[in-house]
Amino acid sequence: MTVLVPQPKAQFFATNGDPLVGGKVYTYAAGTSTPLQTYTSALGVTANTNPVILDSRGECDLWFSTASSYKVVLESATNVLQWTVDNIATYGTAASQNANNVAITGGTISGVTITTSTITGDISGNAGTVTNGVYLTATQTLTNKTITGLASASTVNDSLGTGYTIGFRTVPQSANTTAAASDIGKHLYVSATTTVPSGVFVAGDEFLVVSSSASTVTLTQGAGTTLRLGGTATTGSRTIAAFGVARVLCVGTETFYVTGNVT
Repeated sequence: MTVLVPQPKAQFFATNGDPLVGGKVYTYAAGTSTPLQTYTSALGVTANTNPVILDSRGECDLWFSTASSYKVVLESATNVLQWTVDNIATYGTAASQNANNVAITGGTISGVTITTSTITGDISGNAGTVTNGVYLTATQTLTNKTITGLASASTVNDSLGTGYTIGFRTVPQSANTTAAASDIGKHLYVSATTTVPSGVFVAGDEFLVVSSSASTVTLTQGAGTTLRLGGTATTGSRTIAAFGVARVLCVGTETFYVTGNVT
């Protein structure tokens, strides 16, 4: 593979075609009158003067910063304007490239961190892994993807911005006899009195209480809470039948509906 050799030195000409000896090259941030630095080499260490003064052949070493946009103003040695060119965009390096509408096929991107940005549009593909905080907007398609690195009690927002805790496909077991926030989405497997406390749950939180006892088990209404027997106006502590299952759903501030093998 070969490429066209770029112009090794910048050379400028007067309107009559002669080299613009002693001419002046001013560089600014695109669309402004704010000076923007250029450099004497690709290393980007030694800055040019601004303006850059052209030599006896109308040449100079002119290197732009990567991923920047310039306005260039060319004047003669006697300050006569030759031309102005604005919005000269430069390419970025792999570490600083700014790109829109770029399609990448048949390759691998690794070790890339996207910050203060939003990934939009449809995202689809074959088996792969999406790790940690990926924020998606509009309609997305994730096909055969594994999302990992989520903290405990991570949430997914609906279109109204309401967050929902990511649950389990199974219903993990807990041995707590006082329900805790860590029990949301789980089942408490108990043989003794179990309490639903206040100040722990919010609307939508749910858990099961499963009795392992051949005798009834009391589900205690904690101080400041209300346990309502589903389908009735009855409130207070509930009784779970031997080997029974009670479903406990928080429906509002310290209010819970209890259904199942309970009275």
